[in-house]
Amino acid sequence: MPDQSHVGRRYSAPGQRIASEAARAMARAIAGDDPVRDGDAVPPTFAAVYCLGPTLAQLFADPEVGIDLAGLIHGEQSFEWPAAVHPGDVIDATAEITGIDTKRGMTFVRLAMEAIRPADQAVVCRATSLMIVRAPA
Repeated sequence: MPDQSHVGRRYSAPGQRIASEAARAMARAIAGDDPVRDGDAVPPTFAAVYCLGPTLAQLFADPEVGIDLAGLIHGEQSFEWPAAVHPGDVIDATAEITGIDTKRGMTFVRLAMEAIRPADQAVVCRATSLMIVRAPA
């Protein structure tokens, strides 16, 4: 179970290349029946692929932190996208545990995530997340 000793733990996923076909597929899925205005645009929600997915996978697999996915509740999440992402960009993503609190038998894990395009050091995504982990029954 996560505890205060895990605050500051970082996970990194360097070298995430933005695949143009995958980005286009997500844009088409989001657009539904509407035409996609810019076929080469990378939707902001693609951050789930290059930022959240690779870093959170490491967190969830970290045996020292010990997050029980069966007891995980998604609390809240926020994003900002200071710079656009383009197909072919290489992105370095990081996530850091910024806080852990326990209340009423539940553990609240706060995370800060950031994705940077190393070619120009542009921050392309910042995110925060609150995960609630229920104690095993």
